[in-house]
Amino acid sequence: MALKEKIGIERALTKLAAFQCRHYKKIIVAALILTVFLGCGATELHFQGNIAKEMPEDLPVFVLQEKIASKFRGEEFMIIAVCLDKETSAKNIPRDIRDPKIIASVVELHERLEAESSIERVQSVAPFFQQDVPEDIEGVKKKLASAPGSESFFNDDFSIMLVYASPIAGLSEEKVREATDMIQNDVDAITKPAGVEYRITGMAPLIIELLRLMREDMVFTTLVAAIIIFGLLALLERSFTKGFLVFLPLIFAITWTFGTMGFLGIPVSISTVMIGSVIIGLGVEYGIFMVSRYYEERRGKSTRDALIIAVSNIGASTFGSAATTTAAFFALTLSVMPMIQHLGQTLALGIIFCWVAASVVNPCFIVFEERIEARKLAEGLQK
Repeated sequence: MALKEKIGIERALTKLAAFQCRHYKKIIVAALILTVFLGCGATELHFQGNIAKEMPEDLPVFVLQEKIASKFRGEEFMIIAVCLDKETSAKNIPRDIRDPKIIASVVELHERLEAESSIERVQSVAPFFQQDVPEDIEGVKKKLASAPGSESFFNDDFSIMLVYASPIAGLSEEKVREATDMIQNDVDAITKPAGVEYRITGMAPLIIELLRLMREDMVFTTLVAAIIIFGLLALLERSFTKGFLVFLPLIFAITWTFGTMGFLGIPVSISTVMIGSVIIGLGVEYGIFMVSRYYEERRGKSTRDALIIAVSNIGASTFGSAATTTAAFFALTLSVMPMIQHLGQTLALGIIFCWVAASVVNPCFIVFEERIEARKLAEGLQK
């Protein structure tokens, strides 16, 4: 049965190779159009930095956690941490975060944040000092001691004081950036004592920073892997052109994978951020086998015969490898963890596209490159 299936695949690939040899330009144009289309889809890639959204939200324990969070936490805050600079040795700077000058600056910041239309709620020690701020630190301590809950805004050694701001706009990446910039502008506008720093943090800004790191890492690791693999291919093939022909399917596969992820809404998360490098590493063998076998057969055969042998034999062999690998990756979609499901989906797509690019598209580029070289040689002989 397996032998019949393999023969059937080889027959189909033999017909494909004959079609590729006759219509290689049309296939190249179709592949480029598809690449441009899916390249547009890659611009729609969604980065998921919130690990909680990559958990199985329908399980009872996660449902209960969400109910508790919505009941007792209620909303997401952005935090402005007012910190003393402990490393400085300068004189006449506050050594206690309860210094009246610092309290006055926090009151000013609180009023500015409350005046912002995009801020729904602000929490700080400012309401305890609505009437006035005492002139000395002892007066501040007495006032705070008589205010229930004021200790929650300070750390144990009184070197940090917190201000909480809850944006109305929500926690989308763009809205969080806008809220962060707005808060930073308000921080820059207030009167700040020397030796005191205002730092913006919180879950939302942390997620935004994580998204930035994920983008940079994905681009950097993919480029590094591509440069190393391409350099090795050019060195092993002893030809820049052959090295490029081997590497070309990987370019198509990565573009198609990211584009499909964008159109299907599959997010790039911590588990899938390395997908570019993985696809390059796993898919490079398909191009190596196809190009090497073609040029091996080309030594004593015509372009058409060499292409038929390479595509039918190598295509059938790598089809089995791609199919089993894809099946293993698709098995990951049975996981209850969304991040594992997304990893399986992207890896399976990447392997499928690697095989299609190496067996269907790349042979057309091989023929195209050979025709160009033959034309150049003919023109050279005529001269």
